[in-house]
Amino acid sequence: MICCSEKVVNTTFGCITRERKALLKFRESFRNPFPTLSSWNGDTKDCCTWQGIECDKFTGHVTRLDLGYESLLHSGNSLLGKMIDPSLSELKHLSYLDLSGIDFQLSPIPAFLGSMTQLQHLNLSRTSLSGVVPHDLGNLSSLSVLDLGVVRNLDDAIDYPLEVDDLMWVSRLSLLEHLNMSYVDLSPTKDLLEVLNMLPSILVLSMSSSGLDNTNLPHACINSSLSNVQHLDLSWNYFDGEFPCFLHNMTSLRYLDLSFNNYSFVGLNLPMLRNLVQINLGYNFLNYNVDWISGFLSNKCHLKSLDLRFNQFYGEISKLFQNLSGCWRHNLETLDLSENKFYGHLPEEFGELKKLMYLGISNNVINGSIPSSLGNLSALRTLHLFDNQLSGPIPSWLGNLRELRELSLGGDNSQLSGRIPLSLGQLSNLEKLHLSSTTLDGTLCEAHFAKLSKLRTLELDSLKFRVRFDWVPHFQLKDLKMLSCDIEGHFPQWLRLQKELVRLYLVNCSISGALPNWFHYMNLSVLHLSQNHIQGPIPNNIGRMLPRLRILDLEENYITGPIPDSLCELKSLIALDLSKNQLSGNLLDCWGNFQQLSVLRLSSNEISGFIPNSIGGAYSLQMLHLNNNSLTGKLPSTLRNCTMLLILDIGENIFSGNLPKWIGEYLIDLQVLRLRENEFYGPIPSEFCKPLNLQILDLASNNLTERIPHCIRFWGVIGTLVLKRSWRHVYFEFVDEKIGTWFVRNCM
Repeated sequence: MICCSEKVVNTTFGCITRERKALLKFRESFRNPFPTLSSWNGDTKDCCTWQGIECDKFTGHVTRLDLGYESLLHSGNSLLGKMIDPSLSELKHLSYLDLSGIDFQLSPIPAFLGSMTQLQHLNLSRTSLSGVVPHDLGNLSSLSVLDLGVVRNLDDAIDYPLEVDDLMWVSRLSLLEHLNMSYVDLSPTKDLLEVLNMLPSILVLSMSSSGLDNTNLPHACINSSLSNVQHLDLSWNYFDGEFPCFLHNMTSLRYLDLSFNNYSFVGLNLPMLRNLVQINLGYNFLNYNVDWISGFLSNKCHLKSLDLRFNQFYGEISKLFQNLSGCWRHNLETLDLSENKFYGHLPEEFGELKKLMYLGISNNVINGSIPSSLGNLSALRTLHLFDNQLSGPIPSWLGNLRELRELSLGGDNSQLSGRIPLSLGQLSNLEKLHLSSTTLDGTLCEAHFAKLSKLRTLELDSLKFRVRFDWVPHFQLKDLKMLSCDIEGHFPQWLRLQKELVRLYLVNCSISGALPNWFHYMNLSVLHLSQNHIQGPIPNNIGRMLPRLRILDLEENYITGPIPDSLCELKSLIALDLSKNQLSGNLLDCWGNFQQLSVLRLSSNEISGFIPNSIGGAYSLQMLHLNNNSLTGKLPSTLRNCTMLLILDIGENIFSGNLPKWIGEYLIDLQVLRLRENEFYGPIPSEFCKPLNLQILDLASNNLTERIPHCIRFWGVIGTLVLKRSWRHVYFEFVDEKIGTWFVRNCM
């Protein structure tokens, strides 16, 4: 009776008062609790009814707090907190805590979480936490799920927010079944396998992008007790040589991801894993004949997904099916052999893979025609045959693959011929279409898009595109890329209806006329209109018209007039290329607005005046091209703030004065320094010796003294010291390669 009375005193309509107050305090730690936590208020007494809260129905104690990414996805709101507030420590009966997806602004994981010993599930993934993972988490002896993983943005450089200095504390979590340390820096740990062997219940291990190499998991075969593991992800690390020996004992393994490493040798362990359902070995250096693949597949009766892309596998692709008893054919849903060295005709046996949903064979040396048996793959959703040597017509039966979401055909080496079949317009589920060929006849017209209402990405290369002036397509694109296409005359009017467009590439399409004012209807982040015949000025309101723009490329057109001041409003720009036009006037004086700008190309225009001091505010610049203009004066010393510069080209201008010493002192990562055809005078500073990565130094056609520093004379043997006009091609080849690499990484 005393216990019952105490419980009544400490509860309010089923919710423990102390825990309710703790939750309200936790809510106050967020900067934007509403509307996500609008149910957490003083008017609602029973906290057990609040969003994300569950209580024990007998005691009223809070047992579950779920504010995770998945559960709040429908709200469209992500919470922003200063830290994980200590008020959570009052929830002493909590067994489930999911705070995934909350932005905690690089605050550390608090040690008090280690005192919440009832926890069985702890998910702190995607939370922007940082620092060393506290060893106190090893006190959570009831834990079955520990997720500290971070979802990696492939565009970002590796910068680990969380790190583990010693992993031995994990060995105390004897009930642990699921461990995700993806994108957590595990490189300091040298006892990784020893720790993993002390987790008898472990089923899922994810350590992708964790800075691991062979020193963390040595090749030496050590007896391991990982026979229960079903899921192993070691992708995006630095392993090389042979696959790890401990795979031999992982007989329960169903999911294996070793992609994005430097492995070159499989060893004898992989073929033993008969229970594999999904395996990803892509992006390594595996060099095996197709016979090896056929043998590997022979006993993989449960296999649903095989990804071998971006390796060095080779051989006649028809031999993939040489093992007639291969049970792998019955369940396979995904097969990706792209970016290898397979050759020969596509065999008719591909049509036997009845459950196949994804087939990728792009970028090989496949020839012959597209086999008719592929028309039997009624479940197929993705078909990538791009950049092979396929010949013959595009078959009309492709239009019968009604489940198809993605289709890519053609490429630089393609020999496909004939007309593009109108039946492609019947693919009502198609979301991405990529067609490229200089050998195809005919023209794309409205009928090719008749039922493509779900189309979101359209990529066309070297094709004709003819539609009526008043055509209203059924689709709303997010990505449109047309390269070297014949689209006749001015900007297509149907584009103005594409209000969801994010990336627009119309390159070398012979477009003429002025830049239209209807771009403001779109949500563009990339506008790439280079190598056309666009005339007139850049619209004065372009900054207000395209406020989300990150890449603007108008290179090689006939654009005139000054650079409009409203460009200063595009503070998210990472690349601006207005080169090879007829722009005049002065440079903008707002470069401090562009703190993310990496590429600035204004070369080959008629721009005059000085370089403003504000250029030093664009401190993320990696490539600066101001060559072939009429700029004067001295280089502003603020440019020394741009310490990330790889290319500095101010050649063919009217700059004067001594060569600045600070170029060599501060811009130490320079690979190209081009100052040719100016009016610089005096000696070449010895400081120019300091950028150790300098590959091209072009000082030709100035008024410099003849004396060249000793270090540069030596460096000229291993780099390219350009003091002669005839060596200009060396520079342009180098820069084209650098810019091409940057755009592939950031724009494609």
